[in-house]
Amino acid sequence: MNSYVSAYRQKSVEIRHESRRNFLSAGALLMLCLLAVSFLLVYKHAVGQQFMIEAQELNSEKNKLITEQSVLIGQKQASLSRSRIVSYAREQLGLEFPNPERIRWIRITSPPRLGR
Repeated sequence: MNSYVSAYRQKSVEIRHESRRNFLSAGALLMLCLLAVSFLLVYKHAVGQQFMIEAQELNSEKNKLITEQSVLIGQKQASLSRSRIVSYAREQLGLEFPNPERIRWIRITSPPRLGR
C-alpha cells in the first residue's frame, strides 16, 4: 500500500476522533450550562418565594399596627375629652369649678410699658 494513502487514512481517523471529541466537549459544555441555568432558576424561585412570604408577614404586621394605632387614637381622644379632664381634675387633683361670685375680673386700660 502507498504511504500517502495510509497517511491519508490515518489523518482521516484522527480528524474523526477529534471531531467526535469536540462534539462531546460541546455537548458536555452545553449540559453544564443548562444545569447552571436550571440551578439559577430554582434559586431565583426560592428567593422569590422567601421574599413573598416576608412581604406577607410584613403586611399582616402593618395591619396589626394600624389596628393598634386606631385603638390608641380612640383612647387618646377619650382621654382628652372635656368630661374626662374635669373628672380627673376633681378626683385626682381635688380641683373644683369656682362659683361665679368668686371670679374677679381685672380690666387693663393700657398695656404696661417695659423698660421706660
